[in-house]
Amino acid sequence: MTTRRSMLSVLIALAFAGFVGVALAAEDEKPKAMALEGKKAPDLQLGTLDGKPFKLSGLKGKVVLMDYWATWCPPCRKSLPHIDELSKDKALADQGLVVFAINDKEAKAKVQDFVKQNNYSFAVPLDPQGKFGQAYLVEGIPTTVLVGRDGNVKKVFVGFGDGSEKEIKAAIEDALKETA
Repeated sequence: MTTRRSMLSVLIALAFAGFVGVALAAEDEKPKAMALEGKKAPDLQLGTLDGKPFKLSGLKGKVVLMDYWATWCPPCRKSLPHIDELSKDKALADQGLVVFAINDKEAKAKVQDFVKQNNYSFAVPLDPQGKFGQAYLVEGIPTTVLVGRDGNVKKVFVGFGDGSEKEIKAAIEDALKETA
């Protein structure tokens, strides 16, 4: 009986150690999207909610903030007021910031209703096929990508929580200081 308990204890300890090892390894891994930092931003072309074209390569010389979101996503709902604030900030716009809230594969009518209900004024490119998600290696939303004047990805933020607003704003301010 003592041997059984000892063996069981050892097995539990080994199983727990393996679980902790897996958990720690997963925690140390960065989201794939972050691997794009410092690299040329993948170009995309999408249509916006109001029927205008959105083409990233046409914005060279600007600092572009792209937030990838969905109406059903609680962290996205938390981040969108901040994204809207940034899109309305005239001082940042005068320095070259443009903001897009790219919707992840939802129907136009649903997105339109959501944007109207929340009184958001940011531009909303629609991504019905998930092209942004594929090009930017998105594994979770919201994923917010900051592209510098030179067309390179400056910073990628995955998720949204306490302190995210400050981190995003600081990254924007750094990117605005750079020349194309």
